[in-house]
Amino acid sequence: MRLTRRSMLGATALTVSMTALAACSKDPGTGGGGSGGSDGGGGEQIAADANDINAKERDELGEGGVLRLANNAFPANWNSNHSDGNEANTTAMMNAIYPGLYQYSAAGEVTPNPHYTKRLELTSEDPQVMEIELNEGMTWSDGTPIDYKSIENVFKTMDGSKEDYGIASSSGYELVEKIEQGDSDLIAVITFKEKYADWQGLAGVMPDSLVESADAFNTGWVDEPLVTAGPYKIGKIDAGNKTVLLEPDENWWGDKALLKQVLFTTIEDPAATATSFQNGQLDVIETTVPATYSVVEPMIGQGATLWKAAGPNWTHITLNGAEGRPLADQAVRQAMFRAIDREEVFLSVNATMPYPKDTEALNNHLLMTNQDGYQDNSGDLGTYDPEAAKKLLEDAGYTMEGDKATKDGKAIEITYVYNDGSKTNEAVVPVVQEQLAAVGITMKVQKVPPTDLFAKYVIPGEFDLTLFGWVGNPFLSSGDSIWKTDGEQNFGKIGDEETDKLIDQAAVETDPAKRLETINEADANLWELAGVIPLWQSYDFFVQVDDLANYGAWGFQSPDWTKIGYVKGSAKLEG
Repeated sequence: MRLTRRSMLGATALTVSMTALAACSKDPGTGGGGSGGSDGGGGEQIAADANDINAKERDELGEGGVLRLANNAFPANWNSNHSDGNEANTTAMMNAIYPGLYQYSAAGEVTPNPHYTKRLELTSEDPQVMEIELNEGMTWSDGTPIDYKSIENVFKTMDGSKEDYGIASSSGYELVEKIEQGDSDLIAVITFKEKYADWQGLAGVMPDSLVESADAFNTGWVDEPLVTAGPYKIGKIDAGNKTVLLEPDENWWGDKALLKQVLFTTIEDPAATATSFQNGQLDVIETTVPATYSVVEPMIGQGATLWKAAGPNWTHITLNGAEGRPLADQAVRQAMFRAIDREEVFLSVNATMPYPKDTEALNNHLLMTNQDGYQDNSGDLGTYDPEAAKKLLEDAGYTMEGDKATKDGKAIEITYVYNDGSKTNEAVVPVVQEQLAAVGITMKVQKVPPTDLFAKYVIPGEFDLTLFGWVGNPFLSSGDSIWKTDGEQNFGKIGDEETDKLIDQAAVETDPAKRLETINEADANLWELAGVIPLWQSYDFFVQVDDLANYGAWGFQSPDWTKIGYVKGSAKLEG
């Protein structure tokens, strides 16, 4: 269980990952509901438990057709449990070909995924014991059974005990005392050292061959996923043209996949993605910036529909505070928080997008604005004030020499790294650059290939600033590794012992009210640490052909690839 990164390319670039909304999320009373068929104008806030996917029953759909989708970055690693593979584009494809033992409803309710899991429950509260029972007769594509050993592989790999394995996150797994086989080879019994509130999110399976060595785990799936088990399988991966073709898996044991093929094409230029949809070469476009929305908006109501949801996704700027970097000084980071006008940054990207009227800034790192328990913990650090920024620098020993802030004769110079082609970043960069320059901070810009952004720059720490997003889920502790001092997803290397303790406390607190109180205490600390600047909650905006069903703006809901297809009578079924 972890948050997934999402790059900000053409849309709210989610190669960017996001934080989680709770399963108990509620509409705060500002309106809500889906917006299928919307003309794209602004409106009221959308409830956290609402989504838009053109929901249809299987018997309303036909068999056949090709679903043509786009993503903005080709996978750097197909192992989504690896740090390089924990990325939204990769996960979106793996969802169709790889087991997920639990599923989410639009309201964030977590239940066993009936395609794979017979039972997922707590059998003891003290000590906390979880049991996972798999369905009978399931096998990996290499012929090995999906059984207890497949579950054990996850828990013994993701707990962080194997130092050479580049896992995405050990959050929750490190709290497990032992895993044992139950009454059959399909049952795993997991005993925790202490209570863990998000225990369901740890359930998963991995094939033996993926975990047999560090090399297999880290690099074995760089070119392709070698073992799968889902309604679809890999038909062909063309790395040169950056396309992935999925076809129904004839060995699948569940409801038959409805589509003849699913084609994913990596298009790094958002304008090209919009043009492809406009020309009928794509069936869906996720549109989160004006560069794409302005092109496809006239098509809404003319054979295409806009679907919207306010899910657990958010956009932010991460600061690198690692030792030896220019932003290792907390005072400089806090000055940057005061120097950046988040409203202007939001409008630079979203002024013409169909966000609700008077969309507020995101003033919490751990909870979304439409989520139960959300509160503004930003204090002064969330308020734009360039004079206050200058005062923070002055108090830290910096003086203005001309138009630069210097200390011991050295000016503050930082590098903003982003994925080439990202319209979000292209809009944000000049705004942030000018605002920082106004307080004496020089910001250089480095554009890098989208596939390399995380693997070669963000994860190794070769940046000072970077903007991306986090894609969330119903588990509040899924993002713990972002915030803990030694967390695998703490790319800025900023944290402290007090915050670590609060995050750990929230993870094991089973009283919802007390948990939210602790989470907000931790968030207040995160503002003071000044490592991540929350910008806005990133809504899901999908424009897609009218005949496509059970696909769109998911919000919290998990996609079910056995139900995605075209309605009966659609001309798309002949494609």
